[in-house]
Amino acid sequence: MNRKYTLSLQFVPVMVINSKTSMLTTDILLEVELNRAAGPNITTVIEAAKLCTEPIQSNPKYSEAQVATSLSSFPMESDLLSIINLIWKLPMKGSLVKHRLHLDYSVKNQEPPLKYTFDDIVELTVPDVQFEICTQVLSQQPGAQLCRATSPCHFVISIRFLREQSCSLLVVLDADDRMWTLVERTKMVTVKDSGLGQLALTILPVVAGYLPFPNVSIYECQYASDNIIPGNDILFFNRTAGKQIRVLSPNNSENNNFGKEDSSRGSNRIKKTIEKLFD
Repeated sequence: MNRKYTLSLQFVPVMVINSKTSMLTTDILLEVELNRAAGPNITTVIEAAKLCTEPIQSNPKYSEAQVATSLSSFPMESDLLSIINLIWKLPMKGSLVKHRLHLDYSVKNQEPPLKYTFDDIVELTVPDVQFEICTQVLSQQPGAQLCRATSPCHFVISIRFLREQSCSLLVVLDADDRMWTLVERTKMVTVKDSGLGQLALTILPVVAGYLPFPNVSIYECQYASDNIIPGNDILFFNRTAGKQIRVLSPNNSENNNFGKEDSSRGSNRIKKTIEKLFD
């Protein structure tokens, strides 16, 4: 009766599940990725999927489970080495909100046919984002389509305020000085009543290659005497996060003319090149 036995069980997952959140206008979306990277050569069929919040007894408004709106159609088949995505529009925003994910699935052509379920609690932080931005890097050299190292470029930032009202913001750039020289690091921008605003800051690529965009921070404007200082952080969604730009090797003739070009050319080129960054 006191004997101990050790059993070795081989386990290969049928699917690997990853999740991430994104933003669509004012809605927060949850994307659940089902990756069939390993496992047996079978076809799984997702019959149904449901996502809902866990009840929050301390908040009368959310004392009952809130069901997320599914943007996916079922059934969905998944073969070996395939990836499918399930998408929901989340019903509430907040910090560390618990959601219950429930999947019903089966194996195609299995005899006898069996039904399987997956049930898990996913804890999500759903921020209340009020701004989104889109960034682009443009050469200041007339007629140039790509930036060159040591030649000035425009770093264009388009901002959308999702409430459609005017406000003043302070934009601050940060970058690795081995890649970028920030000629203009800070600038104030006024968002119009339509909720849209745009500004351009001058930056200088130091080396050639594929360079990541500078980091953007946005703050409320605070006035101290005659100066503008950063206020509270503004939470925003960056639609071009992680983007890179190809920078060509320096052109000596362009370097000799640095600073001699009419600045109005650059401004006119921005207006002609960028008609609409937000769809």
